[in-house]
Amino acid sequence: MTKINNEIKKLSILILLVLLMAFIGCGKAKKHVETGKILLGQGKIVDAISEFEKAIEKDSNLAEAYFGLGNAYVKRQMLEEAITYYRKAIELDPEYSKAYKNLSDTFIKIGPPETEFERRARAVEEDPESTDAHIDLGVLYHLWDNTFDAIKHYEEALKLDPDNPFIYYNLGVAYQDMALFKDKSIPLYLKSIELNPDHDNAHYNLAVSYLKSNNLEDAMGEYKKTLEINPDYADVYVDYGMIKIRGKEFEEAMGFYDKALEIDPNNVEAHYQKGIVYAFQEKFDEALAENRKALEINPKHTNSQFNIAVIYHKKGEYDRAIQEYNLVLEIDRIYQDAYYNRGQIYAVKEDLPRAYQDYITYDKIVKAKTGVQPAALALRGLEDEEVEGFMLPSFKDWLLEYE
Repeated sequence: MTKINNEIKKLSILILLVLLMAFIGCGKAKKHVETGKILLGQGKIVDAISEFEKAIEKDSNLAEAYFGLGNAYVKRQMLEEAITYYRKAIELDPEYSKAYKNLSDTFIKIGPPETEFERRARAVEEDPESTDAHIDLGVLYHLWDNTFDAIKHYEEALKLDPDNPFIYYNLGVAYQDMALFKDKSIPLYLKSIELNPDHDNAHYNLAVSYLKSNNLEDAMGEYKKTLEINPDYADVYVDYGMIKIRGKEFEEAMGFYDKALEIDPNNVEAHYQKGIVYAFQEKFDEALAENRKALEINPKHTNSQFNIAVIYHKKGEYDRAIQEYNLVLEIDRIYQDAYYNRGQIYAVKEDLPRAYQDYITYDKIVKAKTGVQPAALALRGLEDEEVEGFMLPSFKDWLLEYE
């Protein structure tokens, strides 16, 4: 029994020693914090940081030490680091009101995060001789459909680097978007290919420009070159299928779409265009399934949503078709054909005020986009062939290049 009592006494002494050492350590840590505060007040920031770090070495759970480091880094204008230390102080002491206040003040000093446009515009302003800066800003304008400003920055980049094939390529895409094929996009793609013969995207988009200018022979030649460079270029097969659709060669078109999906199962255009073939064949369930697959991959694929609406329109399910046209306009408020087709349904339903409003909206959008007043198409139903005409796809442009 005496032996057990002695062991208990030894254990008690050991616990007391541990507690005493911890208390001493905590006291030393707090002394470092107090020293750090004094040094910070004297403007000796580096020495203050050293003291706060020593405090953390002694006691890693001392919120006041992290708070002091936050204050020191604010004085050094290292605000992101300060935020990290203030957050650590709050994590250790959720009621640390001063840390909350200083964290909030630091966020205000930093201000809102720089937008992508501001970052790229600032890069051009800081270094107007930077080719990459002009390309980056041009690409952003291009993605926003601000083609004129995109062209301006691509041309500035070209002055700085006249032998850069990717600048010619991006300019080609810009002019292709403006439907300036023979005079602009085609010569630019040819120049890009001259400088970089193995650029598959340039050959592909040159083919698209040839097709859009009704030059099928040269287009097929460029598609062939694209596949020689990159046999897995799925969009070439999608375009082959599109050409077959326009000739109503549906089985051949399906073969090309299946080849594209074998290469890339998530190819939106292949699913979308398979849906068109099924719709032409009046296999409406299959057509709806393909368009919905396209929307699963890209919920903003307006053409797929539009074709779903057209299918219900063709089936005579007018109320459902109106719902689907409404979804088209949620994605794209200026998708003029949705207004026109919806107007046709309202006309059939003898809801003439709504039909008239949709025709007027269609008229305004077409005039704004083209500068031409569309022909009067007032209050009559569409023939099947005309409905099908709305479903035909347009040729897809390729991505912009950053290199």
